[in-house]
Amino acid sequence: MQGRIARKIEIIATGDELLYGRILDTNSQWIARRIVELGGKLQRVTIVGDRKEDIGAALKEAMERKNDIIIFTGGLGPSMDDLTVESIGETIDRRIVYDPITVEKIKSVYRKRGISDTTRGERMARILKGSEAIQNQLGFSVGMMIKEKNRLIFTFPGVPEEMKNMFNNSVAKIIEQDSLDKSLAKTIIVKMVWKDFFPLFWRLQTDFPEIYLKNAATPPMEEAEREKIHEIKVDIVINGLTKDEAEAKMAALLEEYQHRINQAGGGEIQTVD
Repeated sequence: MQGRIARKIEIIATGDELLYGRILDTNSQWIARRIVELGGKLQRVTIVGDRKEDIGAALKEAMERKNDIIIFTGGLGPSMDDLTVESIGETIDRRIVYDPITVEKIKSVYRKRGISDTTRGERMARILKGSEAIQNQLGFSVGMMIKEKNRLIFTFPGVPEEMKNMFNNSVAKIIEQDSLDKSLAKTIIVKMVWKDFFPLFWRLQTDFPEIYLKNAATPPMEEAEREKIHEIKVDIVINGLTKDEAEAKMAALLEEYQHRINQAGGGEIQTVD
């Protein structure tokens, strides 16, 4: 295990549509889950609009926090407000170049569609000098990996399916190969008498401090309702040196959890994912 450490990672999601609340930032949620599964350590998620000064400032701050990996999503399209590449370039003093594989792909498709001017489309082929292109198998916008001051910066498009495919084919392998352990996350529904849930749950948190246990927010209950059976969602994250070890720990915890529920008067656990 010598030399293997959990990579410290930040996500920077770009796009005015995120700040205006027009779409949900599902990309960051998905990446966060994958980072946990792969054994990395997500430190922070930042959302910024389509302004070069804001994107550049977010990158500078992330680098000052000495992260190992910084992941950008969004801002790689053909529009003039897709500014991620030039914002990063100006921040770390790298000039824009064009990935020849992506340029040819764009020209080929445009020719078939009868489009002669590919200037706007070729914006999706922009990367920075010294970077490694990450090919987009499901779309046009190329991503990149660039090393800067012992940190790796990745860019992925905002289209979820494109981002997921490119993430799994690039940064996922780096996070996993360097991670000290593997994580397993699960959501369960606990069905039991309301008033008995929290004393049992709090004791479980105390007895297993190395395991992440978090119940969903719950509204106050009247006394009569507290005597009834309710469903409470609980999230669990467990670490292990291997995936098999994490799965064994999860199984043992759920068995112990059910045992304590039975002792408290009965109930059941249902697995959501």
